[in-house]
Amino acid sequence: MAEEVINLYGIQIPIINIEEVVQKMGGSVVDNSSIGEFSDGKIRKTGEGSFTIEVSPFQTEERKNFTIAHELGHLFLHMGFQTNEQKWQKQDNVSYYRNGNSELEYQSNEFAAAFLMPRVKYKEIMEQNTEGDFVNTAEVAKYFRVSIDAAANRGKWLGYLKW
Repeated sequence: MAEEVINLYGIQIPIINIEEVVQKMGGSVVDNSSIGEFSDGKIRKTGEGSFTIEVSPFQTEERKNFTIAHELGHLFLHMGFQTNEQKWQKQDNVSYYRNGNSELEYQSNEFAAAFLMPRVKYKEIMEQNTEGDFVNTAEVAKYFRVSIDAAANRGKWLGYLKW
């Protein structure tokens, strides 16, 4: 679904400013230091075609990018935004937090990785940063504006890197 969203909104990879992408979708991103005590991010419906993502200001820019993409995963996969009108109508008093290890959190993490690092582009950038058997994951992460761990995990999920 992440690649469908990328195509639907004409999103350029790498995503230089994810907050602009969120605005293009009808949402907004706000810093909220109070959620940082137990979560990196939170998303909620704020109108018929709008939503707000709250993020902890106590995270790196790379982590913040992944947090926002993770919340977009909840938006499309679990809240029904532009995918399931009935589900979307039931989201008025529901918030999703980036917290825990539930199936919903795992799905949102997968969405975030695919959204920030689409399969074909990931392989291209990985190959540009490979010498012999060594992949310079730091350069892959830098290109996609994510943490080294996020870039390495994406490569592992895609089967390009070893666990």
